[in-house]
Amino acid sequence: MAKRKWNRLEIEAFRKSHGQGFYYNKEDSNILVPKSYGIGRTFNWANPVSWAVMAVLIGFIIYSLVTR
Repeated sequence: MAKRKWNRLEIEAFRKSHGQGFYYNKEDSNILVPKSYGIGRTFNWANPVSWAVMAVLIGFIIYSLVTR
C-alpha cells in the first residue's frame, strides 16, 4: 500500500485512537501535521525527512554556538 497524505479529520481520528503524544504514523506521508491542541504544526516522526530536518536544525545550532 502506497503512502498518502492524510487530511485533518483523519489525523484527529488517529490521535483519538492512539493517544495525544508524539505523532508517529507510518501510513501518513505528511512531514508536518496540525498540532493536537493550540495553533501550529508538529512533525510526523515516522517520516524520515522529519528526522533529517531536525538533525540539520540541531547541527546549525551547534555550529552557531561553536563558531562564536
